[in-house]
Amino acid sequence: MLNKLFLTLFLTSLLLPVTSKASSQHLLFNRPADTPQARYVIDLMSMAYNQLGYRVHITDFNHQSALTAANNGTLDGQLGRISSIAEQYKNLKIVNFPLFEFNLILLKNCLQCSFEQLDSIAIQAGYPAAQDYLDNNPFIGNVVRVKSVTAQLNLLTQKKVSGLVLLDFILHSKHPSFDTSAFQTEVLVPIQSFHFLHKRHSALIPKLEAELIRLHENGTVQLLRAKYSLD
Repeated sequence: MLNKLFLTLFLTSLLLPVTSKASSQHLLFNRPADTPQARYVIDLMSMAYNQLGYRVHITDFNHQSALTAANNGTLDGQLGRISSIAEQYKNLKIVNFPLFEFNLILLKNCLQCSFEQLDSIAIQAGYPAAQDYLDNNPFIGNVVRVKSVTAQLNLLTQKKVSGLVLLDFILHSKHPSFDTSAFQTEVLVPIQSFHFLHKRHSALIPKLEAELIRLHENGTVQLLRAKYSLD
């Protein structure tokens, strides 16, 4: 009986370091909105991390609080965000490899008025691109912040706001049949999306950048972009 106890303790002592090492090789990110761009990024980053000995785990997480959770270390980073988030979320470090490009667009219900002349706009909370644009292009009208692109479109079609600032790929993915011809569409600015890691993983960043460049040079990135019809 005593020998069996010693054997159990010995095996446990052997397994504990292995378990600890294995758990340190997992990286946790929140699940992004389901779009072709998000699927592409998940595939690409999973491949890159696998080559470095890490596994990507995706968890359902409130989108509006994901950036804060990543900044405080609850999440290991963000799969894809605009570069300017690093100004506010100091613990998030950019991986300098553009993942994809999208357009920030203005959808408005008047033909001749400019962005500055609108009396109200709706933006989606949790997507810093629209707020970042407002910070750099001051808007004197009323800004309505909502939780979804559906809520934005409802406000516009009901004429409760004069315009929307939103990400083109979110609009096309969530509401592909929405008739934009009834409104004026204007591209405000093209924006690139980047991967971010919490500062505790800073040592991984140059390795990850090198791996992403390798995947670009060997054609993997292009194949994935074609798979999700991003070109």
